[in-house]
Amino acid sequence: MPILSSAVFDNRSRPYDVSKILTKNFLFDEEAYHRYSRVFLPITYVLSYALQFAALTALISHTALWHGKDIVRQWRRSWAEIRSSKGSNYEPLSPETEPNGSGYRQSTTSEPALEDLLNAEDVHNRLMKRYDDVPIFWYLMTGVSMTAIGIFVVE
Repeated sequence: MPILSSAVFDNRSRPYDVSKILTKNFLFDEEAYHRYSRVFLPITYVLSYALQFAALTALISHTALWHGKDIVRQWRRSWAEIRSSKGSNYEPLSPETEPNGSGYRQSTTSEPALEDLLNAEDVHNRLMKRYDDVPIFWYLMTGVSMTAIGIFVVE
């Protein structure tokens, strides 16, 4: 078997022929499987899957252990806010409609330590205010062109 391959092989090092282990209704035939061959995977194929599963497990474990308390706390706050504001519809704020003219709603339910954080404008937001919004046409054209390129590459 080749070391670098994304194909699976039979016991004679030929590409695995799945049609030999399926019935006419495309169901798995265990007897035909035992007669034909087990599936043999190249080491790079096995390592690829193993590393992907390990990376996914590590990602979930790291997120749960390092950020779990923050996620749970924010989840509870979000649900409490949703429950307290049932029936109210979302309306975007504009500086003209707010009494303080900032465009930020003054929260009365948050903790005092979070009040400044909720009302503060982050660095990214301040820097991005300098630029005009990009027309939606640009996003549509980018989406259409990337879809066409993707179809071309796959075909």
